[in-house]
Amino acid sequence: MDLGIAGKRALVLGASQGLGAASAAALAAEGVSVTLLARNAAKLQERVAEIAGAGGVATSLVADLTRAGDLASILGDQLGYDILVLNSPPPPPIKAGTVDRSVWSQQFEAMFLNQIELAAHLVKGMAARRWGRIVSIASTSVQEPIPGLVYSNALRAGLQGYLKSLSDEVAAQGVTVNTVAPGSFATERTHSLDAAAAKRSGKALSEIQAEGASGIPLGRYGEPAEFGAMVAFLCARQSSYTTGGFFRVDGGSSRCGI
Repeated sequence: MDLGIAGKRALVLGASQGLGAASAAALAAEGVSVTLLARNAAKLQERVAEIAGAGGVATSLVADLTRAGDLASILGDQLGYDILVLNSPPPPPIKAGTVDRSVWSQQFEAMFLNQIELAAHLVKGMAARRWGRIVSIASTSVQEPIPGLVYSNALRAGLQGYLKSLSDEVAAQGVTVNTVAPGSFATERTHSLDAAAAKRSGKALSEIQAEGASGIPLGRYGEPAEFGAMVAFLCARQSSYTTGGFFRVDGGSSRCGI
């Protein structure tokens, strides 16, 4: 299927690895010129080289979403972007009864404030051109809070509320805004979490992975490329009537029926 987005320009946050990288690769495969943003310059260059090797067009932008000043070059970019994929680094685990104002402020900057600033800025150009796509990579914790992931539970839910409001405001200008919530995927982060769990429990890594997969109705972790394909489709010409949506890509793990 031709998604009709060849020649568009995209900015993908958190694109040095995992689902952000998969989303960038999927867009590049459709002929989109992709800018990959993340903190790790070396990993970014690896992803850019992979996309170029597959025939795509990609550039990198080193920036830390916890620092507003790092976003100045994007806010000053006069060309703008047709597609914005929002994504933030995974926050550290905490319990709800633990409050460290400095860490909360840092996570608020990265997971909420800087993301809505980028969206609010870039959507102006999209609206003026009468075409645009914003896709946010969130978490199923927006609908079903996950124990220990309090930053994610709180801040991603707030971002979802903002994006739903934004989707209403810009729909008539041909701009769609949607959220994709991943479950367990075979990414570097999932592997590191499984490896840590294996070390703590004394079990083999393969046993921990099997236990994790057993709780997923499809019986396996998702492949990052499957997630990237969903993001790319929400950016497609064929998705022009889909906005304000929240889409779970979790192998059926969520018990939320809506």
